[in-house]
Amino acid sequence: MTIQERIGNRITQLRKEKKLSQQKFAYEADIERSFLTHIEKGRKNISVGTLERIFNALDISFKEFFDSKEF
Repeated sequence: MTIQERIGNRITQLRKEKKLSQQKFAYEADIERSFLTHIEKGRKNISVGTLERIFNALDISFKEFFDSKEF
């Protein structure tokens, strides 16, 4: 599994734990829903800035995100 796929899986897991739809979460993270789909499926490389917006929308720190068995 690639790092993009692991990041995407982790984002999906955390989004679902917060019971957010892709549409609602994309709005909160200020990204396009279709782009979020590609991120969650591991199809797109994303910038650190985009990752930061995602973490802010999840209300999670970089450390908390990467402090997982996935990584």
